[in-house]
Amino acid sequence: MPPSRRPGPAQTFENRYINTAKPAFDVRRIKYYSDKIRANHALRTQEELKLSRLHSLAILALAGLIQNQAAWAADAEAESAAETLETKKTKDSEETLGATLVTATRSEMQAALAPANVSVITADNTENRLVQRIGDALKDIPGVYLRGSAYGTSFPGSSVASSSFHGVSGANRSLYLVDGLPVNTGSNGNVDWNIMNMDDAQQVEYVPGPFSALYGSGAMGGVLNVISKVPTKREGRLSIGAGGAAVEQWGIKGRYRDRFENGLGISLTFNHMDSDNWAVSDYVTVATASGAATTPVLGAIPTTTNQGERRFIVGDKGRRPWEQNNASLHLYYDLTPQTQIDGGMAWSRSEVSDTGSYNSYLTRTDGTPLAIGVGSSGNVGNNLNVGGARLNVYEQLFLHSLPSIEDTRRYFGHLKHDFGHDVKLSVDFQYMQHETYSPFANAASDSLTGGTGQLTVTPSNRIDANVALRFPFLWEQRNFLTVGFGANHSELEGQSRYALGNWRNWDSTTARTALGKGESSIYSAYLQDELWILPNLIAHLGVRYDDWSTSGMNVSTSPSFTRIYQERSVGQFNPKFSLTWLPADGYKLFASTGWAFRPPTNFELYGNTQTSSVITEPNPGLSPETMHSWEVGGEATPIAGTTIAASYFHHYISDLIYAKSGIPTGSLQTLTERQNAGKAEVEGVEVKLRQKLYWDWLHFNGTYTLNDSVITENTANPRIVGKQMVQLPETMFSGGLDIKYDQWSGGIIGRYVSQPFFNDQNLDQVTGVPGSYDPYFLVDTRIAYQATKNIDLSFSVNNLLDREYSAFYLQAGRTVYGEISYSF
Repeated sequence: MPPSRRPGPAQTFENRYINTAKPAFDVRRIKYYSDKIRANHALRTQEELKLSRLHSLAILALAGLIQNQAAWAADAEAESAAETLETKKTKDSEETLGATLVTATRSEMQAALAPANVSVITADNTENRLVQRIGDALKDIPGVYLRGSAYGTSFPGSSVASSSFHGVSGANRSLYLVDGLPVNTGSNGNVDWNIMNMDDAQQVEYVPGPFSALYGSGAMGGVLNVISKVPTKREGRLSIGAGGAAVEQWGIKGRYRDRFENGLGISLTFNHMDSDNWAVSDYVTVATASGAATTPVLGAIPTTTNQGERRFIVGDKGRRPWEQNNASLHLYYDLTPQTQIDGGMAWSRSEVSDTGSYNSYLTRTDGTPLAIGVGSSGNVGNNLNVGGARLNVYEQLFLHSLPSIEDTRRYFGHLKHDFGHDVKLSVDFQYMQHETYSPFANAASDSLTGGTGQLTVTPSNRIDANVALRFPFLWEQRNFLTVGFGANHSELEGQSRYALGNWRNWDSTTARTALGKGESSIYSAYLQDELWILPNLIAHLGVRYDDWSTSGMNVSTSPSFTRIYQERSVGQFNPKFSLTWLPADGYKLFASTGWAFRPPTNFELYGNTQTSSVITEPNPGLSPETMHSWEVGGEATPIAGTTIAASYFHHYISDLIYAKSGIPTGSLQTLTERQNAGKAEVEGVEVKLRQKLYWDWLHFNGTYTLNDSVITENTANPRIVGKQMVQLPETMFSGGLDIKYDQWSGGIIGRYVSQPFFNDQNLDQVTGVPGSYDPYFLVDTRIAYQATKNIDLSFSVNNLLDREYSAFYLQAGRTVYGEISYSF
């Protein structure tokens, strides 16, 4: 592991921020990761050996399968009657009462009584699909749009993902929780999808809509909560898998749970995935240049940008091999029958690298390959003639901004105490660290082997604490009050940009050229009243006050400046009111109205990024976003086996923080500025259907989502008024079949996503070109077989129809994955 950081002595605000000497922990970590990268490149040559080991394991497992088949069949027949009866009782209970969740009200409640159309994803829901990251489990949830690293076949990294919940785009506008504690990063509010470990989950709860009255900052679009499974007995599972076609991938994961005689419970998990990624994800495109072209070439492919500007594809940057690891330790102990404590740690790390090569499509007229040189005046690529058009092509254009590294660590603890008479106390605490490392080659003279560059190191942390007490109030058994207090401190510890003498060698740092530091704190008090007005009419009234404060600084060497931003604070009051009516058995109607807010993240205030094409600047003057929303909806089970839920909502967003992109800088890089865009509105419809078909073992699931968004006011940039919000598809729908028959289970799902815009003026209208965001329809399927009591096999195909589409990067084609698992 990389060396730890030790806090220094207390300093004044000015001294703490003006001290711009290169911190020792950065140097040690850079050295650690530089050595690690070189080791990883060497290990990659052993891929064939790794796969041969995997094949050997599979053969041994299959041999055991055949040997144990007869014995297992006898055991299964003896246990069949009892298990069938128990399963039927459980399923009948779930269909009558609905799953139990805690996220909607911060207390246990049947989903059928919640003041929203919630979704609860359990192991039964996910066994019919390949779930490698949490996004794979959310493909058929209405109102949820995910992109990039949220899915297991994509290369990891929180910066290459986006999401929207319930008509609100951006991961930092929704809350992602693990056991009630947020895992949005302390820098920009994004999510390291690798830290949300599905292998330790009992269920995943998704509650759409504004919930700042309960959860405070960021709960605008909704709340996603991964609930860990509490160990009750000894059980374990080990899975090994491998796949190919478009994406070569292999993985191994395991979990172990136990409850010892002394009352101590333990849950251990680990997960490793390794992939060569798909062959082409990032095309190299160039614009035409003025002047005479002298060297005729072949192989350039005419295309356009996503805004219709003329370009030529001259090659691609090659594969992006990656690996990711995560592990967790969770301990449980009952101090008394009324008092339970638990705690532990979770860790994840991912690295995306390159192969050290790229692919040029250019040849001379005689068919021989054209050598690509560096961007100097003597480079023949500066005067290429493609059908009379002049192209300037040099090696820097073919370089990935890689390797990139992301590392997250969580330390957490919980206490629950039941005082009796429905009086319950909960206390939650966590400390989370998050770091990213990313280089890029910043000079036209840079080559595949070296040249000057920059390394950006972004360490951050967050501390969260929450105390809540629930008790009967006024009318016993009809009125329950929850009173709580929360605190959060998030820190961008010092986003540093270093000059590199050789962009390939992280040990070659010469000087720090930029520094951004900032911290934000939120102190909160909240109250929620649950009142059963009638046996079939429930009211929820919640209110929360959050006091947000922030301070920070920026330092730059070119141009040279040091700017310190003194502490400022804003108070925010967020109420919410909802009514849930149960007019008849199997029917629910609800209506709600509420307010939510999101203060700007530390990164939006004080951090900046640079890639080979985009510079993103901070804005320390940003104001918090606010949102008022109302919603009506319901759920019905008109006949046995049929459940349909629908809702209509309308959001009114003010001070929306927007990225104004594509601003010219006079170089190859464009500028993106963050600003409060004014006002926006979103109205939408969400529908989901579950239908048991003729056979009990066959179910149909369908969803539909409509998001009608519009920017209604923006004095700083009137050109975006009337445009759709970015990263928010207008239409989504899905349909699928779930099958469970004897030892066989499986499923197939098709889903459509319309084109989302990523340009604030919606100029990115062209699809099917490099850098576009295309509409798509994908089909995924999985089949599994319980071969013995302990061994099961599965086979999955993602993108079954082999659709070609882009979400900025070209996405993976048809991918197959097989897995063998041993459970006890």
